[in-house]
Amino acid sequence: MKNIIFSAIVGFAPAMAIAGGHADFAGHGTGFRSDTKTIEATAGTHFMVTTNDVWIYDNPPEGFPAAQKAICTYFQVIATGQQQPSGGSGTCQAVDPDGDISLWNGVAQSDGTLAFSVTTGTGKWTALIGAKFRGKTRHSFGGASVYDFSPVN
Repeated sequence: MKNIIFSAIVGFAPAMAIAGGHADFAGHGTGFRSDTKTIEATAGTHFMVTTNDVWIYDNPPEGFPAAQKAICTYFQVIATGQQQPSGGSGTCQAVDPDGDISLWNGVAQSDGTLAFSVTTGTGKWTALIGAKFRGKTRHSFGGASVYDFSPVN
């Protein structure tokens, strides 16, 4: 169960990949787990998963890349005796082929999606600070996931 939850979280982060008025900036991504840490506590378990991702945009606006790489870290808490997580969040750092940087933060939603936004960036990404996205895992398997994302605003 914990692996399924991690895969779901891993698949959400890349949705953190652009919008801000660009309704066509949807796409998909692939994440591969590169590190996992677990902390067992009296009241529950804390998970940290790091992934290496590739985000592929379906129809990027002019001047934006068709794809970029990201490193994402997701955090999740499961209370003792519970099957489902009580919450989760994720942060991604991406560098596009032009060398521009973007940082993304997201929060797991009760419907199984990840809501995230561009928190800061350089170059072309500065225009997208505050842009919101929603991501959902399409497939999870053996430490990897495939997910879809789309802009919300």
